[in-house]
Amino acid sequence: MKKIEETDELMRKRENGKAVTLIKEALKEEPNNAYCYYLLGTARMKCGRLLLAKKALEKANEIEPRHPSNLRGLGWVKVMLGEIEEGRRYLREAISLDLMDPLPYVDLAMSYFNWFEFDEGMEWLKRGEALAPKDPFVVSTAKMAKKMQKEYSKFSGKQIKKMKDDLANPEYQRAFRVSLLEKTSFKKALTKDEAEEVKEEARLNGFSASIITDKQQAYLSAENKSNSEKIKEILRKRREIEKNLQKMIKETGSDFDLDYIKDIIYNEEGNDELMKIVSVFDRGGDITEIGNILELVNDAWNYFPHKCLKGLCPMEKILECQ
Repeated sequence: MKKIEETDELMRKRENGKAVTLIKEALKEEPNNAYCYYLLGTARMKCGRLLLAKKALEKANEIEPRHPSNLRGLGWVKVMLGEIEEGRRYLREAISLDLMDPLPYVDLAMSYFNWFEFDEGMEWLKRGEALAPKDPFVVSTAKMAKKMQKEYSKFSGKQIKKMKDDLANPEYQRAFRVSLLEKTSFKKALTKDEAEEVKEEARLNGFSASIITDKQQAYLSAENKSNSEKIKEILRKRREIEKNLQKMIKETGSDFDLDYIKDIIYNEEGNDELMKIVSVFDRGGDITEIGNILELVNDAWNYFPHKCLKGLCPMEKILECQ
């Protein structure tokens, strides 16, 4: 089907929002096509819409059970949702069905790295590397994993335990999912279908359906403002965030500074960057304190420059798209 080929091409170009919209159109023509649901789930994951991705991948697995790709996708999204053991079970099953595919080995490895279990993660990573030492995905993931291991070696055992406890907290997981949704949704202006998807994902997480789109509207869509005024507003907001971050660094007695946070955001490589920044401020407070930290970290993410956006911040990128 031509739409499937076009969806694959869009995902290769990282135009995942458009890919979601297109594959949904394909599903209207072939509602029982397991591969279409697999593509929909994969594209949604890349858009940070984890609960919607899970729905699509569960449907793919229902239509075509015990397919390695479906199991791999479903396993990884469950890991991302904090359903660790079940996710790992699906990934191991995918491995058992295709022992020569390196990708589920690497995903399983990252399920351990993301939970700071580096020794176990490295074992699975080595198996994936042995099968495909030159595969771009394997190489880039291995590089990121080893960098994570090095960076987190700076933290004490007590700090690592606290971060693992936070990860296991359902409210923390929910806050992280919305953080990820904001992170992926703020990089460009949303189409009508993308906005509806974002609202549905927010609703499934128990948040206001307009949590993301209202923020975009509030800062960038005022008809009575020129582009230069909007840029000035973005820069003003950035300075305000910098002051709030410095204040929080001082209050929490953190060993890290503002430049450390800016560097993480600028050189983003994966989804764990948010956790790195949160760990700068986390001193074991309750969910309200964690929520305040996440809100400030989200603002920093949206208003500070990113290398992958050619030095723009996500809010500037939306303005450029408009």
